[in-house]
Amino acid sequence: MKNRQSPAALLALIAAVAYSFIPCFARASPPSASPADAGVLSPHTGSPQRRAAVAGLAALVARLPESASGATGIRRIFGIADDRTLEHATVGEGFETYFIDPKALLAGKLLGDSLYGSNEWRFIVMANGEGVGLITVAPLNGAWIMVEAGANALARETASVAARYEQQTPRPALRFVRSPQAVADFIEVRPAGTTDAKSKGIQPAYVPLMSARSTVADVAAPAAALSDAQLDDALRQSVGRGMRDIRVGH
Repeated sequence: MKNRQSPAALLALIAAVAYSFIPCFARASPPSASPADAGVLSPHTGSPQRRAAVAGLAALVARLPESASGATGIRRIFGIADDRTLEHATVGEGFETYFIDPKALLAGKLLGDSLYGSNEWRFIVMANGEGVGLITVAPLNGAWIMVEAGANALARETASVAARYEQQTPRPALRFVRSPQAVADFIEVRPAGTTDAKSKGIQPAYVPLMSARSTVADVAAPAAALSDAQLDDALRQSVGRGMRDIRVGH
């Protein structure tokens, strides 16, 4: 019978790896992204967030030979078949998770005006040209550390959307948007050179990811980008239901 790790054991493994790397990333205080690039999907080369993700991936790879059960757990959370795939993996696009403020949205604000940053960054782990998982980093006691790893399906989908917009010139600004109440994720797409402060009159579009397509957007094609107006009623109704049901979470 195969030795399978429980979800709790996998979380404990990731936490142990993360805490072992705290001294490597000690800082007086984690710097926040500048308003011009806050949350935008990009490699963010040299940032403390990215360095923490690279160290987190290296720590997971280092754990592969330690035990068969540990290696099996790590391979499973990334959806890969063998150690070599993860050994040759790299850290790709990075993005801050932006949450939808449910009260602001239900009060009538536009979706783009209802977002706030979480100060939690996810980086796509790339292997063989595709996303195989996400490494999440967050600030703790003045250090950026890995706090979670996995989300194979979400990584593949996010990487696919990012790659599609990379082909455009100039490249649009992308942000990852999540509604815990609606259990829905989106990629916000803004024209290049626009930010919240400079883009009055320019409304972004939203690419519904799988979770959103199954709950708030009646869209069959994953490539479709919708306006705030197109998402309007369905998203707000879903957020309202989620706020009334304490069992809903994302």
